[in-house]
Amino acid sequence: MKKRVGLTLVLLLAFALSTNPALAGGTVNYTANVQKVVLDNGLTLLLKENPAFDIIALALLSEVGTIYDPQGFEGLTYLTQRNLVSGTENRQALELITELESLGVTLNTLATNDISAVVLQALPDSFAASFEIVLDIIENSVFPEEEFARERDLSLTELMSLTDDPVNALVLAYQEVFYGDHPYRYTAYGSYEGLLAVQREHLKEWKDYIYEPEHVTVAVVGNFDTAELLPILEEGFGSWQGGYSGSLPPNKAGLFSYPSEDRELVINLPTEAAFLMIGYPAPDTFDEDSAAMSVINIVLGGGGVGGRLFMEIRQKLGLAYTAFSAYDERLGPSNLLTFVATHPDNVEQVREKVLSEVQRFATEGLTEEEIAGVATQLRGQYLLNNETNMAQAVMLAQAELMGRGYQWVDEYMTFFDNVTPEDIKEAASKYFQHYTSVLVTP
Repeated sequence: MKKRVGLTLVLLLAFALSTNPALAGGTVNYTANVQKVVLDNGLTLLLKENPAFDIIALALLSEVGTIYDPQGFEGLTYLTQRNLVSGTENRQALELITELESLGVTLNTLATNDISAVVLQALPDSFAASFEIVLDIIENSVFPEEEFARERDLSLTELMSLTDDPVNALVLAYQEVFYGDHPYRYTAYGSYEGLLAVQREHLKEWKDYIYEPEHVTVAVVGNFDTAELLPILEEGFGSWQGGYSGSLPPNKAGLFSYPSEDRELVINLPTEAAFLMIGYPAPDTFDEDSAAMSVINIVLGGGGVGGRLFMEIRQKLGLAYTAFSAYDERLGPSNLLTFVATHPDNVEQVREKVLSEVQRFATEGLTEEEIAGVATQLRGQYLLNNETNMAQAVMLAQAELMGRGYQWVDEYMTFFDNVTPEDIKEAASKYFQHYTSVLVTP
């Protein structure tokens, strides 16, 4: 099965061991019993007891995502994360896998454009042993040459195979045109040239940069006693030291300027259908305008088959096989994009219809009733998406890591309460001035 490039940055991931959200009198309160501790080295700990369920979830997040890859080494963060479990000074790769399986532990490493993470799920009686493994892979990974070469070859193959699918080719081309020289132009894989340039010795020093303590927030949610667990975490993380002195300088992306004119790209591929993506600038995930943009996206087509794009272009006019929108919400410059699969003969009609539907928000806005309905839907999705201990751990860690503070996860429930019809018009007028269009067609 071909891999599809993800279009939207959510809060990293959702793992599937279910618990119930914390409710108090019908009001969500995820953070009432969260304890925050900042270690002397700058690493932040967030602990939330949930004794009703046995699972303990640990989310260790670093603010060093793939956009910090040194220029010419795009893919370094991805390869570093992918190779963390390839062997340590104390355990070979097979020993790591065997030990984790014997403990009944789920451990994953991942890298996105904005964040690197190690996430762990364990039962209380196996948490201490599994936490020791987490420390081992971060502190003592040796990145064996044979494993590194294999993982890099796999990454190169996966990156190249993305373009075999016309939809993936469309997304990759759109990101390049929209973001230009900004590192958001790359997927988490990086670039083909960057992956080839990365060598095994680079991973060790870059791992030290990713996990400098001031870059890291750790959230633990589950069945534990804080008085017992906190000393274990303090001892484990307290010895970490900062002061990166590696030879590869992190890419400090400069200010990004959104396109100041409409841009269009046509790609000819041997397909029967035509695939059209039109995108606009949008506020980042923590921007004050993001609430209004989230509402716009749901109405436009981010909420499924009831969205305007689907109803107007497919249902009423019969011009598309599918049509939807997505708020590609990132921690940096973001975008709202639309996607339509249609017959090549219908492309121009579809393009005009998409453009007119987007501009309706600037001229007509939305009614208070429409906004309230979407707000209810978004709050419901938020509750469902954060039922698990792991989802809550990731959510708490990310909000804290990105400067909002972990309390923001409760504030989100009122995030849409103050969105007005005028806010919709203002956000649409501000961001929907110039579009980027990419068409894949025969």
